[in-house]
Amino acid sequence: MKRKVAANAAVLAALRVGAPLCSLAIVLAVSRRLGAEGLGRYSLAYAYLALFSLLGPLGLPSLLTREGARDRNGLGRLLSSGVLLGGAVSLALTLLMAAIGGVTGYDAATSRALLILSAGILPSTCLICFEAVFLALEDTTPIALAALAEHAAKVGLGLAALVSGRGINAVLAAAVLGRFAACGVSIGLLRRRGVRVSLAADVASLKSLATLAPVFAATSVCATLYWRIDVLLLSRLRSVAEVGYYTAAYRLLDLATLLPQSLCQALYPRVAGDRAGESRWRPVALASLLLLTVPVALAVTIAARPLLRLLYRPDFVAAAPALVPLIWTAVPWAWSRYHACLLVANDRQNADLAINAAMLAVNAALNLALIPSRGMQGAAQVTLATALLYGLVQLGYLKRRALRAPVLAVAD
Repeated sequence: MKRKVAANAAVLAALRVGAPLCSLAIVLAVSRRLGAEGLGRYSLAYAYLALFSLLGPLGLPSLLTREGARDRNGLGRLLSSGVLLGGAVSLALTLLMAAIGGVTGYDAATSRALLILSAGILPSTCLICFEAVFLALEDTTPIALAALAEHAAKVGLGLAALVSGRGINAVLAAAVLGRFAACGVSIGLLRRRGVRVSLAADVASLKSLATLAPVFAATSVCATLYWRIDVLLLSRLRSVAEVGYYTAAYRLLDLATLLPQSLCQALYPRVAGDRAGESRWRPVALASLLLLTVPVALAVTIAARPLLRLLYRPDFVAAAPALVPLIWTAVPWAWSRYHACLLVANDRQNADLAINAAMLAVNAALNLALIPSRGMQGAAQVTLATALLYGLVQLGYLKRRALRAPVLAVAD
């Protein structure tokens, strides 16, 4: 069983390293062709897509993985019900994102970017649900194949659009096509594994998911806002160019969290399906997460300026003061991610929601206080400070409740 978890973690790690590198190719091309303003517009559109794409599934992916790991026979019914619920919400969110540009007063080019990328919400919701089922099956290869299809379309067509001078709108349209391609691949691979997606409603499954979904949905909302509110507030309180510098630095934080996220994601279905065991596994997992994050944070801190100059244009060195606190956020984030998996796996999702809601409030308040005067550096400092506080609150709860970490079976 150790081998299976290790293999799944390796596949997820390769996927989560390779996929952002593919996306980074687009980011670098946009930054070089269109400058900080073009990258800021691209990143802002993606920030909204990320927000709505996580709201669309109603928090159901974690629930689908947990319940599917406990009873694989009902995966088809659960998935179909999840897609129906999430799809209905996603259609409404698509209309909302499409209208945001005009309502919030963004310039015409930014409004068009939001309109185009809003078409990616529905396929994103479906894809997240499909991935949750593959995780419940502890089969990560299909996730990698779907991602390959998505990024082949996104990067290939996106780079072709930039080279031909078609601009940001064509790049975003290529990304939407990539999401639909990934959905098609996932549906085919699910059928091969005996899991069929049906639009016919299963009343019992719908009722079960609808009963459990509100807590998971609220947690998803809080968590999504928690990690995106800095970019959204920065876009309203400072310039679009500063958003571009900040998100350039943030891309490196995203890369630093890929390996620990893969390990936690590979462990989650196992601990959800078998919660019995000893607490000795948690120290091993947490030590592994430290080894995956601290050396990376240290290396990026030392090489922040030359790294930004190498990856982007020379003027992106201005993002260095934001990059240093951002990259160290990976360390407390990794522990928090693992502890969140433990909470949900042990049916403590209400506690997870309470912690997320409290930290969102703190994060928003500090960003509103610091961004006007300190800009992107203030946003980065808030990100690190609240990540540390987040981890301390989790640890306090776990200690008080004496929640024992489910153990990964050590027998091969």
